[in-house]
Amino acid sequence: MAKAGSGTYGAIFRTKAAYRFDVGTLLMRLFSYTTTIGTITTLTLAGASAFEASSVASFIAICTFFVAPRVSRRIDERGQSAVVPKAALIAMAGLALMLATTHFGLPFWLNYVAAPLISFLPNAQALARARWTFLITSGTLGDDAPPLKTAYAYENVLEDIAFMVGPAAVIAVSAAAFPAAGMFAGAIVYCVGTVLMLSSTDTEPAPKPHEEGQKGRSVLATTPVVRVLFAIMIFFGAVYGAFDTAAISYTESIDMAMLASAVFAVESVFSVVMSFLFGLARFSSPMYKQVVMFAVLFGLLYGLFAFVSSPTSLLVIACISALSYAPCYITMNLACQHAVSADHLTEALSWITSGMSIGMVIGPVTAGAVIDAFTPLAGFSLAACFALAVIVLALCSIPVLRKHL
Repeated sequence: MAKAGSGTYGAIFRTKAAYRFDVGTLLMRLFSYTTTIGTITTLTLAGASAFEASSVASFIAICTFFVAPRVSRRIDERGQSAVVPKAALIAMAGLALMLATTHFGLPFWLNYVAAPLISFLPNAQALARARWTFLITSGTLGDDAPPLKTAYAYENVLEDIAFMVGPAAVIAVSAAAFPAAGMFAGAIVYCVGTVLMLSSTDTEPAPKPHEEGQKGRSVLATTPVVRVLFAIMIFFGAVYGAFDTAAISYTESIDMAMLASAVFAVESVFSVVMSFLFGLARFSSPMYKQVVMFAVLFGLLYGLFAFVSSPTSLLVIACISALSYAPCYITMNLACQHAVSADHLTEALSWITSGMSIGMVIGPVTAGAVIDAFTPLAGFSLAACFALAVIVLALCSIPVLRKHL
């Protein structure tokens, strides 16, 4: 049963210790959310084909899938201040190589060399949530501590804002100046955010070296709940990848290309509002039931994309389905926090993000093939199929979730 809380966001804003790291991680996210669209924009404006640009962006996403959780594992073991600067430096070196290749017309294959380096980019979402979890669960804030779910919901609002602002800003700067300008500016913003976050030393979780027997073992291998959530998030990301591709293809096919941007913008606004409201709700049901409930809700609402048949239905269904994004995503992160100890949290949260990222590679690739073989509307049906897969996976995982949550 859900109950609305009062003053919970007031507790968030009264937590002055969080100001620096939250502003810092917001700046970091403004850039991290542009790596895909920013790469494609930079390379295509410089003369690369859409296939070449998307292949580099996809390679970055695949490398991130393998590298990012391992970077996060090192952060858990050695501390944010010890690992984040080094990982960020490697990522910036990779970005510098890609931008230099673009700006000076160097051999295109160097972009594929840069991709694995860029994938070392520290996961700002996990870093912020780990700090909030430390502040709230350690008792540092005492009775003034906000509910952890509210903090996670607040972070989700910041992520939605970063997702709306970051990519649009990179595209605008690149188009107005020169191809590499947007990503270059984004990199500066990321570095400023990293310095600001690291300067908040009193909110950094203490490093917790893993026991000898645990070294080399990923939390994905040792924690069944993380495996389930990771699998769900693959389909979760595939829904968005397929939907974005289908929306762009469909609106272009009916000579209403700007409609796609309007749909994405309105959808984001609905998601921000829902994130805020969800942070006020209280649920007394067990965590495993919440995971299943919100996964099913997500699958049902995004399954409505199978009924898109006109611009109006696209806009209406996109707005309705967006209401389920925040509850599902926030609950998945909370389930991670319940399933692992604090010394594995950053890595576990990174696996959630990585699952979504790999899904957002699978979605566009498969949607593109389906659209080419059939029609743009078939891309929406594919997104609906991915959404229904979320339901099936969540229901099949009930025994595991019940046992471990």
